Amino acid sequence: MYTLEAILARESTLRTAEIEFSAAKLITLPQGICMIPMVGSLLQQLEIRYQGGTKVALPDFQRFSESLYRPEFERLIKGVDQFARYLSERGLVAYVEATFVSGSGGHATLMWENGSVVGGPGNCINLVLQRLGVVASGGSDEFATLNLGKCRSTKQWLTEDAA
Repeated sequence: MYTLEAILARESTLRTAEIEFSAAKLITLPQGICMIPMVGSLLQQLEIRYQGGTKVALPDFQRFSESLYRPEFERLIKGVDQFARYLSERGLVAYVEATFVSGSGGHATLMWENGSVVGGPGNCINLVLQRLGVVASGGSDEFATLNLGKCRSTKQWLTEDAA
C-alpha cells in the first residue's frame, strides 16, 4: 500500500508554516521543492484554526471532517484548503493525494495561488510538479525525480531517516 497526502511548494512559500503551526514539518526535496505531510496532529491544528474547533481527540486514529472536493479527494478538509489558500499568498501551492493498493488507485491534485484555486481538481501529480518548476531528470518522471515514492505512507515522511 502507498499513500501520500501533502502540500508541495517552493521552500520560500512554505517556510513560515512551521512557525505558525507547531505540527507542520517541512520536508526538503530536490530542486527547491518542499513538502508538508498532512498528518493527524497538523490536521487537528488546522481544524481548530480554520473551523473554530475540532471533535478529534486522537488525531492519529480518528477521521476528520469530510473532504470539500468529493469524490476526487478523500482527505482535503476545509482546514487544509484554508491553509493552502493562506500559504498561496506567498506563491504557488499544490495539494496532492495518492493512494495505491495492489496496483490499483490514483492521484488527486489541486493548486492555489494568491488565495484562489488556480488548477484542478486534477489527477496527475507530474503535471502539478511541472507547474511548480520540477524538471524530470535521469530518465525518471517528476514524481521519481523528487523521490516521492521513498516512503510508503505520509506518516513515514516524519521519521528522521526519511527526511
